[in-house]
Amino acid sequence: MSADERNSPAPFVHQLLAVLAAPVDWRVTVDTIIETWIRFGGASAALLVSPLGPEQIELVYGRSVSNSPPHLSRSTIDAPFSVLLDQSALIDCIAESGLIGGVNVRVLLWTDLCTAMILQMPEKTSSEHTPEIQEGIAATCRQILSRATNRPVLVPNHSVLEAMAEYAAGAGHEINNPLGSIIGQTQLLLKQSQSVEHRQACETIGAQAWRIRDMIGNSMLFARPRIPQKQIFNLVTLLQQTLQPLTQTAALDNIAIKLASTSDEILIEADDSQLGTLLGHLVRNSIDALRSSHTHGTISVTLRDDIAGCVELSVSDDGPGISSAEIRKNLFSPFYSGRSAGRGLGFGLCLAWQIVRLHDGLLLHDSPDRGGTAFHIAFRTTLSARSIQSS
Repeated sequence: MSADERNSPAPFVHQLLAVLAAPVDWRVTVDTIIETWIRFGGASAALLVSPLGPEQIELVYGRSVSNSPPHLSRSTIDAPFSVLLDQSALIDCIAESGLIGGVNVRVLLWTDLCTAMILQMPEKTSSEHTPEIQEGIAATCRQILSRATNRPVLVPNHSVLEAMAEYAAGAGHEINNPLGSIIGQTQLLLKQSQSVEHRQACETIGAQAWRIRDMIGNSMLFARPRIPQKQIFNLVTLLQQTLQPLTQTAALDNIAIKLASTSDEILIEADDSQLGTLLGHLVRNSIDALRSSHTHGTISVTLRDDIAGCVELSVSDDGPGISSAEIRKNLFSPFYSGRSAGRGLGFGLCLAWQIVRLHDGLLLHDSPDRGGTAFHIAFRTTLSARSIQSS
């Protein structure tokens, strides 16, 4: 094959179409995105940054090569995943690698995908690489990234959850009206019926109708969450208050909950009610996992503020972990629960995702080497002196 044939875009276009048509392996997806930016986006070099875990970042780098396909390489650096929240911190973090720097650097932070793109653009941009084309490439890259399989860490599938939220919002209104009539008529029949058998039947119908209403309520909360009412508060205090009743409940099953923090006071500007709900869902998820496996284990809640500009919250347990590929695939999906039928509606983790998204944070799932499961969350904490004084 000649050099011109190797550098021809035709084979790569077929590869790109295949990736667009169906989800493919994470490594293939990332390589395709890098090459897309270099071939069609006008970038002289492209770097995709994504976490391999809470303390390790993967760098996939590609640069244009004359008369040849782009040269791709991979490396890892030790850095917290929360560096993806801050553009300046991210650039400083990878500066030592010498891969990308100088002028005409464009950074795309995709916090909902736990990913960032850093593009080295030439001083003179070709007329073929218009802002509209680059915006289209960015949208396409986001789409195929969200569907990639076998990613080292699990993150919510943003496009799927958005589509399900739209469905839940419409279906919730349609189902609620007839459901209200069923509940009302059941209560009326209960008052009128003298037969024990009829009353038991009405109570069963009513109980299941209320269960459906709870499900619809959760689906509406997931689909149309309220806008965060942000205020400055001490996150350590909130965690202590939220964990107190959960600790008592878990102790009944010989499950211990431990809280560790790098500081006694960590100020954050957020919706305290929503963050309390977020922590509650994650801790109850661990309690249910330990309880269902009949394991007397420990749940560790860790809060750290020793990273500039952000705070990290981790909830981990030493339970059985997540080994099933089916559960991993649907981990953040509403209506899906890894527990037996009737023991949960599967809304906890997708509601957690919504809360993190509304606060422009990061959320990922990790399987620690020691076993069990862990969820890691990061929020920005940059506060002005004036806002702290006013609080």
